[in-house]
Amino acid sequence: MTETTLQVQAAETRGLRSDQASGLTLLALAGLVGWLNREFPVGTLADPGPGYVPLLLAVGLGVIGVLVAAFGVRSMPLRTLAWPEATRALVIMAACVVATFALERIGYRITIAALLVFFVGVVERKAWWVTALVAGVFSLASYHVVGVMLKVPLPRGPWGF
Repeated sequence: MTETTLQVQAAETRGLRSDQASGLTLLALAGLVGWLNREFPVGTLADPGPGYVPLLLAVGLGVIGVLVAAFGVRSMPLRTLAWPEATRALVIMAACVVATFALERIGYRITIAALLVFFVGVVERKAWWVTALVAGVFSLASYHVVGVMLKVPLPRGPWGF
């Protein structure tokens, strides 16, 4: 092998690996959930408080993150990965941020229907009738299950819808 080839191979073995980055991201998310959970009482094993299950989930997620990062030494180097769907992912994230702010202002059903019209009709480019069917049925059915059957208060918006 030539010296240049050896240098390239050595460069590829250094640096953060994709699985290590994923594991560290999971660990950071677990830390954030644990930090946000500090305001809720954990309680005891016999009498758990509202912060008990989120804390358990954060600890479990943190353990999984550490394991993924520790065993991710054989994955591809992060800098060599292509990101062909990055623009699409950013568009989806932006739509979710907009939906977050729209939820209280225009209500759950209209926000979810509009979000699904965007996802199914614009992002996925499905037929108009598929888009309308998915958006309409899911927004109404999910409101019925969560808002009516489970009695979780969901925002109705200025029109009561």
